[in-house]
Amino acid sequence: MISFDTTSSKSNTDLVDYICDYLSIYNIESQKVYNRDKSKASIYYTIGNRALPGLVFSAHTDTVPADINQWSYNPYELNIQENKYYGRGTSDMKGFISLVLALTPWIISKSFIEPVHVALSYDEEVGCLGVGPLIDSMRNNICDPKLVIVGEPTDLKIINQHKSCHTFETEFYGKKAHSCYPDWGCNAIYFANEFINQLRKIEEFITHSDEDNNFEPPYSSLNVGHVDGGVAHNIIPDYARVIWNIRCLPTVNSQDLLNDLFENIVPEIELKMKEKYSDAYISNKNTSNILPLNQKNYPEILNLLTKKDQNHKSGVSYGTDAGYFSNIGWPTIVCGPGKIEQAHTSDEFIKINDIKDGIDFMTSLMSGILA
Repeated sequence: MISFDTTSSKSNTDLVDYICDYLSIYNIESQKVYNRDKSKASIYYTIGNRALPGLVFSAHTDTVPADINQWSYNPYELNIQENKYYGRGTSDMKGFISLVLALTPWIISKSFIEPVHVALSYDEEVGCLGVGPLIDSMRNNICDPKLVIVGEPTDLKIINQHKSCHTFETEFYGKKAHSCYPDWGCNAIYFANEFINQLRKIEEFITHSDEDNNFEPPYSSLNVGHVDGGVAHNIIPDYARVIWNIRCLPTVNSQDLLNDLFENIVPEIELKMKEKYSDAYISNKNTSNILPLNQKNYPEILNLLTKKDQNHKSGVSYGTDAGYFSNIGWPTIVCGPGKIEQAHTSDEFIKINDIKDGIDFMTSLMSGILA
């Protein structure tokens, strides 16, 4: 798994083909779900009778980029040091995928009446873009499962809530002119800055609004992550762009928080731009949405199998594919080996003992839930 560079900006089809070839050894048919230009693919398959309810194990195949200069090892070669597996994706989430694949002969040997489904998506890291089409295909071909487990690294603790995340790209189109004649132009950066100040007010408001101590931080949050625009110090910029996101508690509707921004504040800023230049305008795009997870119930056996920690919070602020499974009514939790602190880091690793604990957890779960 590690040897395939499946950074979200690249294709993952070589990895998917590798998995299909591996499954063919056991006569397991797999279904690919491609993106529009077929440069990426999700994959799902079933061991057992797909007409019966069962378990779904889900993961994403893409990873975040790895800056080789910041790594002690080649991130795309598995290194074993001090009882740890090092490599990009070891914890997030190729370790979990490897476990599922390695358990294939064991699952077959158990002859469970109810099936095990495996669903692997693409582009989770850039906004959960692949899981929607994957679920659409699965719904037409399998019975609703008893439980979906998204194997993100939670140290085998149950996560049954996570925030939503909505990303936006807001662009400002003004008029270029020589900086010595400011009245001849419309400075897009100035108006982008006014917009950012409004975002700061929203951030301040939501920080002191709804709270849920299952999360860290216990409130919704907003972040301006990227700003660009302008050409030179002596040219009034005719373009500026702001990329930002808002992460909401599962019980909070992002549209309610942003309604005044889009319906009143942005038009007011645009009107000010047009006073400088009649053709000026603002464009806003919602580039991705990660749905919230808010799972109330799950099989009791999970409480017996997962690790216990009095200080453990059942909610997380990062997003996963889980909200999409939950959104169609499939009971879903996030639970997997490894620690989230290792995800997206240089010298990413997962402990060998975490892999062993993951095997024990997954085999016990299947034995306890599947008929």
